[in-house]
Amino acid sequence: MKKVICILLSVLLLCPLLPVFASAADKPCDCGKPPIIRVCGLGAPIFDGNGNELKAADGSTIVQTVAKALPLLPGLLSGKLTAREAEKVVEIADGFFDSLGLDENGDAPAGQGVHFTYPTAVDHENGRLINFDYDWRLDPFDSAEKLHDFVEYIKTLTGHDRVCLIGESMGTIIMTTYLAEYGFDSVAGVIWYNGGYKGILTCSDSFSNQNTLGADTMGAYLKQVAASADSEALYNLMSALYDSGLLSQVFDGVLTGAYRLNDDGYLQDFLVRNIGRFPGLWSFVKYEDFDAAVDYAFPTPELRTMYAALIERITRYHDEVSAKADELMAQAETLTGKVGVVCGYGSLLPPVTHEEYLQSDSVISTREESNGATCAPVGGTLGEGYRQAVADGHNHVSPDNQIDASTCFFPDKTWFIKYGMHSFNSDGYSAELIRNVFFSDAPYTVFTDKAYPQFLILDKEKENVAPLTAANDESRDLQTGFGYRVLNVIFKLSASVLGFFVRITTAMRK
Repeated sequence: MKKVICILLSVLLLCPLLPVFASAADKPCDCGKPPIIRVCGLGAPIFDGNGNELKAADGSTIVQTVAKALPLLPGLLSGKLTAREAEKVVEIADGFFDSLGLDENGDAPAGQGVHFTYPTAVDHENGRLINFDYDWRLDPFDSAEKLHDFVEYIKTLTGHDRVCLIGESMGTIIMTTYLAEYGFDSVAGVIWYNGGYKGILTCSDSFSNQNTLGADTMGAYLKQVAASADSEALYNLMSALYDSGLLSQVFDGVLTGAYRLNDDGYLQDFLVRNIGRFPGLWSFVKYEDFDAAVDYAFPTPELRTMYAALIERITRYHDEVSAKADELMAQAETLTGKVGVVCGYGSLLPPVTHEEYLQSDSVISTREESNGATCAPVGGTLGEGYRQAVADGHNHVSPDNQIDASTCFFPDKTWFIKYGMHSFNSDGYSAELIRNVFFSDAPYTVFTDKAYPQFLILDKEKENVAPLTAANDESRDLQTGFGYRVLNVIFKLSASVLGFFVRITTAMRK
């Protein structure tokens, strides 16, 4: 009797879902256009068990942090923090991650997560993207399992037996993990868009203790930020900070203090207690940097024991996904015939990597995004008379002589957007490119249509993308004006005063 009751209850619970399954089974879709699932990038809001959004830091937290840090300013500027001051710096930094922290195994507290709901209907025949979100802190294999469930649901909902996948930024990591774990039976095409699947240098260098930071690259980066904002006033300010020497004056002391924190183990300790517990962020570490990163984060047998489960998790990702990314990309091309890579260039990375002036989309280097492009440094070219590295009968050198795509993993199926920033370009041009890759009868390449060549440029005024030509390739730098000259004088005086202050402070602390 109990068994009969259990069966009846199970049937009743499944009843609301029966129309969906029945409709998919009775009416398979023959539109010939598989639904497109967009695996979104990092940034989905995280909520606690009471529905409150968790943030690394809000406005009030930042104000409180600045107030706590002000007494430490002399030590930071002189580069001579006491042990207690160093502990205070790390304690303040810890406060930014309190609410988002994970345990030693890389698991979230009960009730925390992303509020992601399944759609009840999708208009897939027009190629509209169906978003998939996940908890970016967690193990990519956990997120890939949720993506697998979502793929099966969308197949049932739309009446298709396969879907197309486009991964954006961190989404390329979750998507590639899905491919490694579940294969290609349900996949009709794959696009890696602004992808971190080959590692993100700024994160990889931080985790493996290869960070470098100097006034030159910081000055260039600040100018880039001002140029991107199209603000002459801001550009004057940033240029004057750098050219006056004030930026170097501040940085020299701060960097000395930062290196002191690192040498004394404070930064390593901070890493382990905070972002080092996020398996998702470990997936940003480049495969070749992984062993060094583990050694830096967990340098003692005691730490290796304490974080054994976490280390096993992050090692699995690097062994089964990161190490096999090229193999998985090759399988995607062979088994689906519909693949593509889209990346940006023309921008500097945040200046904390051991490689300076790399082409990037402002977050991920173009070399990694494209899986192998040969790139000139930002502001430079490949050189006069440059000949592409791989002579395959096609021209893969950009009109501005800054990118050679012949060395990419998919040289014929990798698109570059100059000044394309690190975000999904949802304009009509990019959406059409995606549909062309997925819905064309024959494999779609950079030579298929003159309207969609290998090299494109972002038109900020029209908020659209167009083919890159010699005619529309212009510099995004602004020119300094009268305001720059005034600020430069002020900052030069400030640099002198600050230098005197630091010398006095240092002498008093001895």
